[in-house]
Amino acid sequence: MRSFLVLILAGLGFSLLSGCLYVHTVEPFTTDMNRTPVGTIQKTGSVQVIAFPPNYQLVAWGKAAIGEVAKREAMNEVYFADLETFSILHVWNKYTLHVYGK
Repeated sequence: MRSFLVLILAGLGFSLLSGCLYVHTVEPFTTDMNRTPVGTIQKTGSVQVIAFPPNYQLVAWGKAAIGEVAKREAMNEVYFADLETFSILHVWNKYTLHVYGK
């Protein structure tokens, strides 16, 4: 009975910490996809941030603006973009912007 209670408490603890220790998501950055063609080229730009407490940014470096990525990679047209977020303990964060176009 004791091991069952420990298992239940451990499961509850892990479910409460879900997303606190490690996060890796990819979501649409642009939401207007009306008649958007499929891009033939994908280029990326990223920003890394060290924050503590989670909402106070201590240092950030990198470039991940849509226009900056398109200009650097000589893209003539930008169709849409996705944002990939990778975070450990919400202290070390990396945001990668995937830009699609031609």
